[in-house]
Amino acid sequence: MPPRLTTLLLCDFAQVREGLLFVSSGGISRVVQGIYPANPRLHLAMVVHLPVDSLSESHQVHVRLKYPDTAEVIANAEVAIQLNAVSGAFAGEGINVPQVIDLVPIQFVRPGQVDVQVSIDDDPAGDLSFWLLPAVVKT
Repeated sequence: MPPRLTTLLLCDFAQVREGLLFVSSGGISRVVQGIYPANPRLHLAMVVHLPVDSLSESHQVHVRLKYPDTAEVIANAEVAIQLNAVSGAFAGEGINVPQVIDLVPIQFVRPGQVDVQVSIDDDPAGDLSFWLLPAVVKT
């Protein structure tokens, strides 16, 4: 069984501490920004499940952000995951590996729909979409 993505969540903030995923204000699907280009304060939280037979192998998680209307790639990120056998694990037990990608350094040049596509070891693993919206100016 290959590694699989069990969680993919856009949030205000996320971190991994002691092997656990901490998420604040998760499930974001719309982000309003007053000025573009913009660097919204967002984090991408993921959990990758590694089956026990793949623990000693290295796995590559690739994340691509793009505007689907033009297929313009906004950014790419790579995360390498490798764990050795876990002591005390039951036969056949897999391990959940939380990962967080800070999206703050990524500059979004315009509003619109953004697709987040995740692959693990070059195999599609999951995706999500969110919208970047301009601030409404009241007159």
